[in-house]
Amino acid sequence: MLRFRLFMLVLFSVCCFSCQQKQHESQSSASPAKPESDSALIARTKTSFKSVIGIPFTEVYRRFANGVSFNAQGYQLKPSWKINIKADTLVAVFSPIKLRFYDLPLNLDHDSIFNFSGAWFKAKKVTKDSLKFQVLDVNNKIINWKNSNVYVTFYADAYLKKQHLQIEKLRETTRKDTAYIRELARQASLDPKKIFAAQEPVVLKSKNPNVVVTNARLKAKDLDNYYVPETLFYPEYEVTINKAYADFYHTFAVRVDAKGQLHFVEPMENMLPDEQESTIKVMKGIMDGYLKLYLTITPGKTLGIAHDSLILLVVRGNSG
Repeated sequence: MLRFRLFMLVLFSVCCFSCQQKQHESQSSASPAKPESDSALIARTKTSFKSVIGIPFTEVYRRFANGVSFNAQGYQLKPSWKINIKADTLVAVFSPIKLRFYDLPLNLDHDSIFNFSGAWFKAKKVTKDSLKFQVLDVNNKIINWKNSNVYVTFYADAYLKKQHLQIEKLRETTRKDTAYIRELARQASLDPKKIFAAQEPVVLKSKNPNVVVTNARLKAKDLDNYYVPETLFYPEYEVTINKAYADFYHTFAVRVDAKGQLHFVEPMENMLPDEQESTIKVMKGIMDGYLKLYLTITPGKTLGIAHDSLILLVVRGNSG
């Protein structure tokens, strides 16, 4: 009798669970959740600048995700923008060249993403005192999050005035920047593959009237870029040697170490395979026999720290 009662209790429990399961499945199938449309998703997650419309902002910080303004290649981020958002569809951007503001379209997308002036951003903070945006690396409407590692911070002009903050002071490099560069310099001295561009390029000065040097000139546009231009990583120098042993013209890369010593890296000109060994020998001879003897070399520096850097030498010899 006891076994029969236990059997009936188990059977009753199974029947109840089965009925509840079927009822749940019936309700689920009767009202399936409708997928959210793209337009609805964008409308729900889109950011808005209505709270900061008409407030002038000035960029005070531009840094990488690790909090420093330099990357491993030696490129330095420099804040420079001034903006005034006039609507969710319009932003005024200051041109330091024309010294005036220009109205540009502002396009809001989903997930706090927007673009203006040819750049894409993700809004991280929007208040009447400050703005913080993540700069996005976008290609064919696809975001490369790995390379989206730059953050820009703006302060409202009124906030700067109220807090007695100086823009130039805020934009200065930090102790963290200095420590980072010092570590990069240490690594570059141990591993040539970790050499980085010098913000203050190598300076070559002639000690002989027969040797004429034209030092590298960096253009302003080369420094206003998110990527290290070749002219910054490989600054070019022209050296003319009069009364040389022969007429020659060669181009080659050299590493200048933190003590100002020259080290041959590689030829930077086309040559036949059977000429390569002898031509490199000539280049090294020019470097050792002329450049090391007749040039005073000041190594490249970043934040006042001397470090290894690469330069491109264009050397011309005149025997007459």
